[in-house]
Amino acid sequence: MKILLRKHAFTLWLVAAVLLAVYFPEPASKGGFLGAQWITQFGVAMIFFLQGLSLPTRSLVAGYNPKRLHVFVLSWNYLWFPVVTGLLLVPLSWLLTPELCVGFWLLAILPTTVASAIAFTSLSGGDTSNAIFSTIFSNLLAVLVVPTIAVAYLASETAIEISLSEIFVSLARLLVLPLIVGQVARQLLRALARRIAGVVKLVSSGIIIFIVHAAFAQSVSSGLLDELSLALSFGVAVGVVTVLLVTGVLIWWSGSWLRLQRKQRIAAFFCASQKSLASGLPLASSILLAAPGVVDPAMVLIPLICFHPLQLVFASLLAGRLVQ
Repeated sequence: MKILLRKHAFTLWLVAAVLLAVYFPEPASKGGFLGAQWITQFGVAMIFFLQGLSLPTRSLVAGYNPKRLHVFVLSWNYLWFPVVTGLLLVPLSWLLTPELCVGFWLLAILPTTVASAIAFTSLSGGDTSNAIFSTIFSNLLAVLVVPTIAVAYLASETAIEISLSEIFVSLARLLVLPLIVGQVARQLLRALARRIAGVVKLVSSGIIIFIVHAAFAQSVSSGLLDELSLALSFGVAVGVVTVLLVTGVLIWWSGSWLRLQRKQRIAAFFCASQKSLASGLPLASSILLAAPGVVDPAMVLIPLICFHPLQLVFASLLAGRLVQ
C-alpha cells in the first residue's frame, strides 16, 4: 500500500488540491489572503529556474543524431497531435463545452514531458540520450510555438483581441529568463545542482499543485465550474482516453517509417506521445493570465490534468512489453 501511495502521490495531491478548491475556494481565489495570482507568477518562474538548474546540457550532444528522430518527435508534438485531436473533436464536441474543447486543443500543442519520457525510454530499453535531446528541444521550442498557436486559436474563436507581443514579453520574463539564470547557476554550482536534484522535483510538483488549486478556486468562486455536470465529466473521460489511445497507436505505427533502430524508435515513441504537465501548466497559465476573461482557466486545464496520470499508467503498461 505504501509503495502504491508513493508511486501515485502526485496524482493524489492533485485530486486533493481540486477538492480543497471546491470546498474552500476563498483563500486562493481572486482577492483571497494567499495572493494566488502573485504566487502563481513567482511559482512559474521558479519552475523554469529549477528546470534550467537541472538541464543536463552535456548529455545533449550524445543524443543529437539521428536528426530525423527529432524531426519526427517535434512534428508529432506540434503538428500531427493537434491534427489528430482536431479530427477527434469533431464527434467529441457533442459531449463537450467550447471551453473544454479549447482545453483539448491546448493539450494537443503542449511539449513532451522531460522526466517521465526519459524514464520510460530507459525502462523500455530505449536510447536515453536521444530522449534527453528530444524532450529538452521540444520544451525550449514550446516557449515560441505554444503561445503563437494558442493566441491564433483563441483569436479565431472569440471576438477579443489578444496581444501576442505582450504574451511573449510575459513569457520571456516568467519562463525564458529564469531558465537561462538556472542554466548559468548550474555551470557555476555543478555539485550543488546534482545534490538538490530530488528537491527540484519536489518543489516543482508542489508549485504545480498550487497552480491547479488556485485555478479551480477562482472558477468555483465565480460559479463557472457549476457547468461541469456528470455528462460533461463523462465526455472528458471519453475524450482523454480516445486521444491517448488513437495518438499512441498512430505514433508507434508511423515510427516504423523512420527505419530506426528499435531503441531509437522507443525513444521517439515516448517523446512524441506524452504531454508535459510540468511545462504545459505554466505555459497555459501564463497565456491565460495575459488574456483574462477569455476562457475559464479551470475548464481549460481539466483535459490536461486528466490526461497526465492516464498517460503515465499507459506508458507503465507499455514499458514492460517493449523490453526485449
